[in-house]
Amino acid sequence: MELTGRDRITVEKDGEEVEVFNHASVSTHHYANSINGYDTFEPTVSKGDLGSGPKPEAVTPRLANVLRDEFHADVEDMGIDVIDPESEEVDVL
Repeated sequence: MELTGRDRITVEKDGEEVEVFNHASVSTHHYANSINGYDTFEPTVSKGDLGSGPKPEAVTPRLANVLRDEFHADVEDMGIDVIDPESEEVDVL
């Protein structure tokens, strides 16, 4: 299955339907002041291009790698599953 250009795909895993996202919005908040400098907070990940909003239930391995490598966001620590739609463990719906 070719995912290029697809923003999400629905799969069945362990008898449950799961929407797997192939793109997401990332926000990283910073707080700056003239006394202490600044703080950078953990990034948040939202479904698709929402900008802010609910996090995806699952993302593709490719997107998980981009989020980790470019934004230092470990999706599994955020409670987001990593599901490969091409895996034999899932059925594409």
